[in-house]
Amino acid sequence: MLTTGFKLWFGFAVAVVMAAVFAGYTSGATETGPVSIGWKGGVGNHVSYTILIFAAGVLAMFGLIAAAFRDADAEAQAEILGLDEAPAGQAAVGNSLWPVFGALGVGAIGVGLVVNPAVFVLGLVIVAAVGVEWTMTNWSEKVSGDPEVNAEARENLMRPIEIPILGTVGVAVLVLAVSRVLLASSVTGAVWVATAVGLAIFGLAILISRRPEMPRSTVRGILFAGITIVLILGIVTAVSGEREFHHKGGGNHQDHAEADH
Repeated sequence: MLTTGFKLWFGFAVAVVMAAVFAGYTSGATETGPVSIGWKGGVGNHVSYTILIFAAGVLAMFGLIAAAFRDADAEAQAEILGLDEAPAGQAAVGNSLWPVFGALGVGAIGVGLVVNPAVFVLGLVIVAAVGVEWTMTNWSEKVSGDPEVNAEARENLMRPIEIPILGTVGVAVLVLAVSRVLLASSVTGAVWVATAVGLAIFGLAILISRRPEMPRSTVRGILFAGITIVLILGIVTAVSGEREFHHKGGGNHQDHAEADH
């Protein structure tokens, strides 16, 4: 019997094959080339057709793996391993904010392609970080049926990596976003914005330090909300552009320099 995972991945593979055939016929393919993978005629644009066919093969392989392992069904595993009882299933998990940040990164990439290269790079960084963190979170949730053991396994693996790397990248991203806000504000407005941001960070630090019993999920939620607000403001102000800068005495200085030479 075909499993749900096999149907999902095989459906994706069929959709990508259809996209490859469509791309072939719309880029100069001849006869039955796209449907015969180039055996009877040309396939049009070789690069796009090859990438899509390769992707379809990978998706089909995922479907075969899902069918072979029966979608990691506990009863199937017990039968294969010769156990009387099925192994412990995955522990119940809560909601995740990674999809929200992934969508934010994809949106930043789209905006950056049109508006500003800095926003595009920012989106790439967000998507890459979310991809790694989300993957490792999903892995840790399946280590055992004990949530505490799963959390400890994730921290032992990721903390030595994510603290220095994500800390550095996070600071750089926040500095870039805040700089866009300051450059888009007036001279007086930039002072008020910088003051407000500094006071908000200082106030949150005092609040968290005075309540050590505060759950880690709450702390993460506060940090995620603050980072999201700063990133959205940075993207919006980058789209609106920088304010005009007027350098006093620039023209006179240039005239004197030309006269000296």
